[in-house]
Amino acid sequence: MEPEVVVESNLDWPESLEEVEVECAGSSYINWELYRSEKVDFLHWSKFHDGIEKDTDVTEVADATSTKKKERNLLKYSSAKLSKLTYYQLLGDAPMHSTSEDIKRAYHKACLKYHPDKTGRGEEDEVFLKVKAAFETLSDIKKRKAYDSTMDFDERIPPAPPAGGVEFAEFKSTYAAVFERNLRFHVKYDPERQQKGAQENGSNNASGSKNGGKKKNKRKSQPQNSTKDAQSPDGGYDTMAPPNFGEDDSPLEQVHKFYDFWTHFESWRDFTLKATELTEHNVDAADSREEKRWMAKEIDRKARALKREEMARINLLVERSMAADPRLRRERQREKQEREDRERQRKLEAETKEREERERQEREKKQRQEEEAKAKEMKTQQKLSKEKEKKQLRKTKQLFRKLVMASFSSGDGASDNGAGASAVWEGSLEAMNDDVELLCSKLTFVEISSLNNSLQQSGNGDLASLDSIKQVKLVADETRQGVQQNTLKAIQEREALRAEADRKKEEAKKEKKAEAKSWSTEELSALAKGVKKYPPGGANRWDTIALFVNNLCHGSRTKEECIEKYNQLASQSSPPGENKPNTSNVPASNGTQIDSDSSDSWTAEQDQQLQAGLAKFPATMEKNERWTNIAKGVTGKSKKDCVARFKAIREAIKKK
Repeated sequence: MEPEVVVESNLDWPESLEEVEVECAGSSYINWELYRSEKVDFLHWSKFHDGIEKDTDVTEVADATSTKKKERNLLKYSSAKLSKLTYYQLLGDAPMHSTSEDIKRAYHKACLKYHPDKTGRGEEDEVFLKVKAAFETLSDIKKRKAYDSTMDFDERIPPAPPAGGVEFAEFKSTYAAVFERNLRFHVKYDPERQQKGAQENGSNNASGSKNGGKKKNKRKSQPQNSTKDAQSPDGGYDTMAPPNFGEDDSPLEQVHKFYDFWTHFESWRDFTLKATELTEHNVDAADSREEKRWMAKEIDRKARALKREEMARINLLVERSMAADPRLRRERQREKQEREDRERQRKLEAETKEREERERQEREKKQRQEEEAKAKEMKTQQKLSKEKEKKQLRKTKQLFRKLVMASFSSGDGASDNGAGASAVWEGSLEAMNDDVELLCSKLTFVEISSLNNSLQQSGNGDLASLDSIKQVKLVADETRQGVQQNTLKAIQEREALRAEADRKKEEAKKEKKAEAKSWSTEELSALAKGVKKYPPGGANRWDTIALFVNNLCHGSRTKEECIEKYNQLASQSSPPGENKPNTSNVPASNGTQIDSDSSDSWTAEQDQQLQAGLAKFPATMEKNERWTNIAKGVTGKSKKDCVARFKAIREAIKKK
């Protein structure tokens, strides 16, 4: 059985294949070119060649024979291949930035080679027509700008940079070539500008030759990648001098100048020819002037739109480059850190200011509250004081009315001469009340108090003397008449003298009492003997000691004075830090007074603890064990102290 052949895939060739131009290179191509141009023979590199050894370096021969450039023969090109050649290639591979004179020379040279009179191919020769069209376009500066703008150009820009950024070496390898490529359309390299410069140079050279052949010194233009940026005459930045891309350690000023140049990039690129192709308008084929004008406007509108797209592309390139530039990223990071520091400092200052303002407000509020509280307290005190004064004044007036009325109603009153107090007002109760109310309404609290004191001091009980009643009448008459109140002043002076006498009497009494309280040496000696003679534990010990001291010294000391003096002497004789207990009659919990010495003083709490221990541990227990347990329950007392206290209480109860 024969094997079955299975076709895996069919190779479908396209109907028309695109023709591409391949540039030959390599040592084999160089050898073939040298042989074809009869520079060397067939056996030149062979071991059989007599002039060259077998190991001769091929590159030496290639360098020596490759100085002459191969000229393009358009007569051998097909129509399809001719249509793919640029106008510069048709004019003998002229440089793109050739001057108008260079274009003329190239066209003259091409005519010598491709003119119909030279080739005999007729006036409709395609090669000559192509050369002629190339010259007509490149010789017209506007057409040349439009043509140069439509030539093959890589308009691609790098994608957006990654979030983490890239190293400077990678960044430069990505963006430097793109900026270099787009620099082609800068106004500095505008064909029209170059042509004007060439014409000016030619006119200057001509004028220089007329002036004796002296040529003016012209400033040399800076190279494209010069590190020194040109300055404009007014000191500003010159956009005609393209700055250098720079390195990783370039100053930030140079980096900013580079991006300022591309941010304000001026392009000479003209999209008129491309707009004509897109709109499909042929101005030369217009039927009327209006149609021609309309086509021109449409082409111009499309050209401006394309120019805006071109500038947007340049701006996008600059934005992406600035976003990816490690130098600017470091600067932005530094500025961000500075902004954060400033913001942090601003917040700190704001918080400090707010805290200080809050504290100030709290202080002011507290101070205001304190002032309000003080004012309120003062107002309350004033109110209470006024009420107290009013109350005292009311009582004083009531007492004044009572004293006068009592003396008036008593008939003769406390008089010694038989004349009654009612005779002062001639028995008129109404006149008496008028005078009393007049004085109550006109006199002050102090003045009325002086009258009351005068009435009370001069009489007997509620009955005032007749002289004091007459003085009240005189004070009323003086008050009613509005004359100087001599009587009232005399009463006040008399009361002041009486108050001063009472004060001195009271001071003398206090001094006498203080002298009486002072202990003499004999009394102190008798007290010491009594304390020693009558030890603690006895009934009515301090009463007996006081009686003993009084019998020896013929004094009148009480038991309280003896106890106080003994405690004072005991505290003075105690060493520092030692608290001597007071010797006093300490009452037991059952109300019985127990005499104890300072070393055996008991508090009410200790007595309660002792009684609780006696109830808890009955007498049936072993004696020593019982009192040991009782002493543990009494704070600050030993077993001996508890037994002595128990005996003292028992003796006191028996005597009672």
